[in-house]
Amino acid sequence: MNHLRAWSSEPLVHFIAAGLVLFAISEWRQADGSTSRIVITPQREAQLANRYAMQFGATPSEAMLSQLVEREIEEEILFRRGVALGLDRDDEIVRRRVVQKMQFLLDDVQAPAEPQEAELSSYFAAHAERYMTPPRVTFSHVYFSTDDDAARQTLQRLADGAEASGVGDPFPDLHYFSSYEPEQVRRLFGRTDFANAVFSAPTGQWVGPYRSGYGWHLIRVEARQEAQQSLFADVRDRVRTDYLLDEQARRNLAAFNELAGEYEVVRTKL
Repeated sequence: MNHLRAWSSEPLVHFIAAGLVLFAISEWRQADGSTSRIVITPQREAQLANRYAMQFGATPSEAMLSQLVEREIEEEILFRRGVALGLDRDDEIVRRRVVQKMQFLLDDVQAPAEPQEAELSSYFAAHAERYMTPPRVTFSHVYFSTDDDAARQTLQRLADGAEASGVGDPFPDLHYFSSYEPEQVRRLFGRTDFANAVFSAPTGQWVGPYRSGYGWHLIRVEARQEAQQSLFADVRDRVRTDYLLDEQARRNLAAFNELAGEYEVVRTKL
């Protein structure tokens, strides 16, 4: 007991005890996530300077960089206090941003390796329909704004050998279309009977009338090229891009499913 009384009166013992207490408090605060230490590293200063340069096209001066750092500290203080108060909870914008960053993180972690040629060839073969060249059609038309009866009468005259020049109503676009793909036709005439007919009508004769968003049309298909399979060498870059996107999506889904396995979803009823 005498020895204990002697040790307790030693300043060194007091110093060590105080140090241990402070160390324990520091460890507890860090473990609890409530540390008040804010560290601004040279790397973070460089990031702030680069962000300023990208926005304003010039490197910030020392005074401006000092202001940027001060603003960064202010934001960090407000952010930490806001999180401590739970202000990040039930906020749709914050939630969306966190989800987006998590998706970016999955993309980085699950990034697929560069595919081998054999993998690309197999992918091309398995998805051959993606790499078909679209059909093309060359056609002319005669336009009628409202009167399909007039279109039918004109069709008979054209079938009897009459010239199409100057027949029908004025049309705001072309009368002759060369080597058009389905999407180009739909973009001009909508998803209509007319757009479908130019890819199914017989060639070399006037047919119709078919309706579009403009009115009625007689059609003469001059030539049509059916869809064809592309050569792998011609579309290799597209195949590589599609392969990497699909592989990224597959890996992301697998990673998400693994994460989802850690949670139990409970749906309550009203």
